[in-house]
Amino acid sequence: MVHLREAKAWDIARFIFSLGLLIFSGVVVCYSILEQKTAMWKVVPGWASLIIFIFVLWLLGVMEGLQIALVELKRQNPDTYKETYPTAYKLGQAASQGDNIEKFLMGRQVFVVCCVFFAAKLTTIHGRDGDFLFYVPPIVQTLLLETGLLACVVVVIVAQLMPQIVASLYPVQFLELVVMKPAYYACIGLEFCGFTHFCWVLAAGMAWIFRMKKEEGEITVLNGNKANGLHSNGITIGKSYANEGVDLP
Repeated sequence: MVHLREAKAWDIARFIFSLGLLIFSGVVVCYSILEQKTAMWKVVPGWASLIIFIFVLWLLGVMEGLQIALVELKRQNPDTYKETYPTAYKLGQAASQGDNIEKFLMGRQVFVVCCVFFAAKLTTIHGRDGDFLFYVPPIVQTLLLETGLLACVVVVIVAQLMPQIVASLYPVQFLELVVMKPAYYACIGLEFCGFTHFCWVLAAGMAWIFRMKKEEGEITVLNGNKANGLHSNGITIGKSYANEGVDLP
């Protein structure tokens, strides 16, 4: 991670470049949505489309950050936050039961893909000469607007990378946010409906083809150092773990 107080001239230059690109992309995308110059249904007013776009970005950010936070939570000793962050503790305990992590990932992926495809419909820009915020040469129209590159900048920076970074640095506090619990169970519920259930069969088939074995091991931390990705003060956080794999019927 780049520490802002320790940023060098090269880092500052990249900050400025990225900020300028984000502002430019955001202005173009928001203008296009408001003026209904995107692939969004014309029956939906521009202001309503913009609200929907913001909601999609928020939902995508929740899903992206939630995944990283649950993964990073395995690096934490539950006893250190059990009392101070009870929601995060209960959510982490629920996710660690059985196949809940795999089920969550399946449901989450459906939400993410739907959000990305819907965001693409909201932001695929159709701007022509003399009918846009500024003059758009055909090559720019093709490469930047119709391909969705400008919208990609907004979606990736605001709704994907930023929540992922925050969740990786502050996983417990991120999971404590009020929306994380319903989002987690929404993913579990979506997987329960069976939309992605055949993935279990495909996963078992892949494991069988590549002769993947069940894995077992011990997770320990010594002398406050980081071992196997865990942080603690000379204690064993998990005595053992077993990756049961996916068994073929």
